[in-house]
Amino acid sequence: MKLITTLTWTSAFAAGLFLGGLVHSSAQQPDENRGRTTPQDQTKDRAPEPASITGELTRVNPQAMTFSVKSASGAEMLFRFDDKTIVSGAESNVAGLATSNGAEVTVTYRNDNAGNMASKIEVHGKR
Repeated sequence: MKLITTLTWTSAFAAGLFLGGLVHSSAQQPDENRGRTTPQDQTKDRAPEPASITGELTRVNPQAMTFSVKSASGAEMLFRFDDKTIVSGAESNVAGLATSNGAEVTVTYRNDNAGNMASKIEVHGKR
């Protein structure tokens, strides 16, 4: 009986040392990704890629700072603009867009959480 008790305590002690060693060694291993960003993190932080569309300027709302463009396929897209939006072509500023309804435009934009933000508007002339 004494032999069984001794073997049980010895086994428990050995198991404790083994498991304690595993926990201790895994806690001291350096984190390989510490300080680095993963590709998933980079795509979250990166700004959306710019896109462009060419179509007919159908509607401009200067108070809401929005305008719509109808593409050749018939789809109409709504865009926002701000003071940083660059306008080139027939009208030299964003306020002049209101007089360009029906003109062909190329809009370079980014799709963010609030919608399509125009960064550049090129006015090509009336269709």
